[in-house]
Order: sequence, then C-alpha cells, then structure tokens
Amino acid sequence: MPTPTKNEKKKDYLERCMAFPDMQKYPSGQRYAVCESKWTESRMSEIKQANTKISFDYDGTLSTDLGKKIAERQQGTLYIISARHNKDGMLTVAQSLGIPPSRVFAVGSNAAKIAKIKELGITTHYDNNKDVVSQLGAVGKLI
Repeated sequence: MPTPTKNEKKKDYLERCMAFPDMQKYPSGQRYAVCESKWTESRMSEIKQANTKISFDYDGTLSTDLGKKIAERQQGTLYIISARHNKDGMLTVAQSLGIPPSRVFAVGSNAAKIAKIKELGITTHYDNNKDVVSQLGAVGKLI
C-alpha cells in the first residue's frame, strides 16, 4: 500500500492508493476505508512530529559528532539551548542542521537553560550535564 507523500492532496492520495495493484483484490468500499485510514494515520503522525520540540545543549553535546548524528535523525523542531553567554559560536552548526538563529539560545547558566527548556515546552532535551538531565526528568536525555 502506498504511503501519502508530504505535500500530496487527500484526493490525489486516495486515487493513487485505490488504484494500487495490491488493493485491487478488495471491494471498492473496503479499499476506500483502508486508504482513508492510512491517510489519517499519516497526517496525525505529521502533526505529532510538528509538535515535537527537541533541544540540544551545545558544548559537549551538539559540538560532538555523536550529538550531530542524533540531531540529524530527529523529526521535529530543533533548538539549541546552551548555558553560554553568546550564541555566535553555535550558529555555524545550527545552520548546517537547518536550525534558524531564532531557535538558538545562549542563556548564561544551567538554571536559565532549564527554565528556557520548560518555557519553550521542549519534549526532549539532549545534554552532557547529569545535573541538568536529572532536573528535567523524562525530558532530559544524557549524551
């Protein structure tokens, strides 16, 4: 069964899905119901991903090869939230990952970092600082 593409219109997907060779063995009403269900499931997944906010500490986290690999695999909106005092040194990596400067924060301390993560409603934060990860509970991931 085909999967809806990102910008495909529902009507176009349903036509393509119902015409798919493996679907031809089913009656038209059943094909429509299955294709409609696949469309809805796909769109709900997109909405969930769009609402997923993932942040990374910079030094010792996103500045590492492992951190960059993890970031590249994420589906959601990415942020950099660092205890640094200035974000200029982080912008090259941010740009390489498609993170706009407006989602890069240098907040000056770990306490301010935790507050910013909570303020933004971050769903997952990667950090190399055990204390920060501990204070974030289920949101914090140690790297």
